[in-house]
Amino acid sequence: MKGKLSIIVLLLVLLIVKTSFAEDSPFFKEFFAMDTATKDAEHATPDSQTAIVKELGFTGIAWTGFEQLPELKIALQTHGLKLYAIYLWGSIEKDGFQIQPGLTEVLETMKGNEYFLWLTINSQTLKSDEPESTQQALALIRTLADQVSPYGVKIALYPHAGCWLEKTEQAFQLAQDSGKTNVGISFNLCHSLKSDGQDTNLDLLIRKVKTKLFVVTINGAEVPGNDWDKLIQPLDKGNFDLKPLLITLKSVGYTGPIGLQGYGIQEPVKEHLPRSMEAWKKLIVSVSSYQPIRISTDDLQSFREPTGDWYTGGDAILDTNDETRLTSLPGIGVLINGKNGKTNHLITKDEFGDIELHIEFMVPKGSNSGVYFQGRYEIQVLDSWGIAEPKYSDCGGIYQRWHEEPGLSEDQRGYEGKPPKVNASCPPGTWQSFDVIFKAPRFDTEGNKIANAKFVRVIHNGVVVHENEEVSGPTRAALFNDEAPKGPVMLQGDHGPVAYRNFWVRVLTEK
Repeated sequence: MKGKLSIIVLLLVLLIVKTSFAEDSPFFKEFFAMDTATKDAEHATPDSQTAIVKELGFTGIAWTGFEQLPELKIALQTHGLKLYAIYLWGSIEKDGFQIQPGLTEVLETMKGNEYFLWLTINSQTLKSDEPESTQQALALIRTLADQVSPYGVKIALYPHAGCWLEKTEQAFQLAQDSGKTNVGISFNLCHSLKSDGQDTNLDLLIRKVKTKLFVVTINGAEVPGNDWDKLIQPLDKGNFDLKPLLITLKSVGYTGPIGLQGYGIQEPVKEHLPRSMEAWKKLIVSVSSYQPIRISTDDLQSFREPTGDWYTGGDAILDTNDETRLTSLPGIGVLINGKNGKTNHLITKDEFGDIELHIEFMVPKGSNSGVYFQGRYEIQVLDSWGIAEPKYSDCGGIYQRWHEEPGLSEDQRGYEGKPPKVNASCPPGTWQSFDVIFKAPRFDTEGNKIANAKFVRVIHNGVVVHENEEVSGPTRAALFNDEAPKGPVMLQGDHGPVAYRNFWVRVLTEK
C-alpha cells in the first residue's frame, strides 16, 4: 500500500509540474475559435457562439464578414472574451481596387477593441505573377492600413487557396513591401497545405515569415489529400502532426494568438469543439519540455553594464531624412544602439554552451553589426541587399579569424572566414532573422581543447546558409581571445546603426 501511495504522489507531482510549467510559459496563452468552428443551427447568434467558446476555455473568437457585429460586441463584453479578427475581402482589377463596403461603420462599431482585419485579396482580371497586380494590391493594402491605423487595428494578410493572394510567402512579401508597421500576415495551416504544397518545409517557411507573423490558425488534417473535408478536421482527427509546427513557433519566439479553423466540419459544434479543446490541451503538454528562454529586449536588464546608449522602442524604422539611420516608434520590445548608431556592445549576463538561438535584427543602408556566440564566434550582420556573390563579411557570413602578429600584410591577416551559401538578405530597413544551432568547443578533464566550436546550422531569413562549419578559434574583434565551454552572447554596437528584437535562446544537451 505504501508503495502504491508513493507512486500516486509522484504522478500527482509530475502532473502539477507539467501543468504549472505550461501555465508559466509565455507561449500559446491565447487560443481562439474562428466562427467557422462555432456556428451551426443551434449556435447561430453571437451570444450562443461566444457562450460555448467561453464555456470551453477559448480566449476569444474571430468573425467572418460584417454581419451581427453590434450583437457580437455585446456578447464579447457579456462573456469577457476578446475579438481577435474580422475577415474581409479586397479586390484588385486593372482599373483599380475595392475594399469590402461597410468598413467605416465596422471600425466605429468595434471601436475600443484591438483586433486584426484578416484581408484576403481576389481578382477577376489579374494574375498573381503580373507586376501590375502587385502594385494594385500594395495600393489597396496601404490605403487600408492608413484607414484603420487611428483605431489601433492591424491588418493580417490572409492567404486563401483559390484567391489572388493564396501563398504564405506571397503574403509575407506584400507585408514587407507595404512599408506599413501595422501590416503583417496570418499563417493558415489548411490553406498552406493546399496552396504552398504538402511537401513544403513548414519549419523553414515559418522562419522566413516570422518577422511579419501576426496570427496563426490550425486544425486537424489528413495528408496527403486536397479536399477541404481532408484538410480541415477537428484537432483530434487526421494524421498531420502538429507538434513540429508548435515547436517551430516556440523556437522563433512566437507568442501571438492561435486560432482554430472549422470551416466545413459537419459535426454539431457541441460535439467537435470540446474535442478540439481537449486535443489542444494535450498538444500544449506534449511540447511543454521544449522551452526557450527569452532574452528581454523590453529593457537592458538581461545585459551587463555598461550598456552605453542602447535604448528601447516599440519598433525601429528607417529615418525618413536619412536612409543610413534608424529611428524608433513609441513602446518597448526593440533595442536600438543609440541615437547616433554607435555605442557599447551588448553582452548577456547569462553564459551558454550549446544553444539554439533565434534573433531578429534591422540595419539601415550600409550599416554593420554582428552576433557573437560565447562572445567569440561571429555571424555577420550587414546591409548586404543585392550582393550577387556574398563573402564571409556579408550578412550571414561566419567572420574571419585574424593574425595580430606584426610584420604581416593586410591580406595575410584574415583566415577561415566562411561566406553564406546564398545571399538571403532583405532590403535595409526591414526586419530579418537568424536561427542558429551552435555547438561549443569541447575540452578534456585537463582543460585541453579536443573539438572545435561548430555552427551546426545557420538559417538566415528562412534560408539555410551554413551547415556543420567548424571555427578553430575566436573570430576577429571577439570579446575574448581564449576559448571556453561557456560564454555570453554579444551584440555588436559600435559599427553602425542596428536594432534587435525577439531574442530567444534554448540550451541544448548532448542528447
